Formats: sequence, structure tokens, C-alpha cells
Amino acid sequence: MNLKHLTLKHYRNYAAVDASFSPSINVLIGENAQGKTNLLEAIYVLALARSHRTNNDKELIQFGSEFAKVTGLVERRTGTLPLELVISQQGKKRGSIISSRQNCRNTWGTLT
Repeated sequence: MNLKHLTLKHYRNYAAVDASFSPSINVLIGENAQGKTNLLEAIYVLALARSHRTNNDKELIQFGSEFAKVTGLVERRTGTLPLELVISQQGKKRGSIISSRQNCRNTWGTLT
């Protein structure tokens, strides 16, 4: 399984991010407190629908925003899978496989 593309909107310190990844090695470089760990956490959240850093999903939403959205394009042996997870200020999560808008609850946890 490879993550081909990641898009973030209002996720932690990111207003918007649009990143593509190599199927081999990817290196994140930056100063302290610039969001490298937040980017890795977003990948984890997309794969498992929970953070490894907090139990409070509201902490994933950028300060002053109403929601956070994590979208990814995952390449699997069976094909490409576009996923989306939206987290609201009310603490609700909505995840879907974008191409079919079906709930991705059965997909979460199988992407590792």
C-alpha cells in the first residue's frame, strides 16, 4: 500500500496542504514546530480514523476553523482508493471512499 497524495484543510497548523508522495522514500525536512509530525499524524488519522497523539478530535482542527478535512489517494494491490475524513467542532467524524461516497468504516485499520 502506498499513499500517493494527501490534501489537508484546516488540520492543526495547516490551513491547506497539497502533497504528493513517491512510492519509495519520502523525507520531511523543516525547522522545529513547522508541522512535520502533524503531517505524519494526518496520514495516521486517514488510515485509522484516530490520532496517536490525542483522544480529543477537536484538537485536530485548526484554531478558529469549524472543521478539518484529510483527503488521501491510496494505491493498493486492488487499485486506487480515494479516502476522505472530515472532523467537525462537535467532535463528529465522517469518513468516506470518495468515488462511491460509501462509508469507509470497513476500510479504516486495513490501510497499514
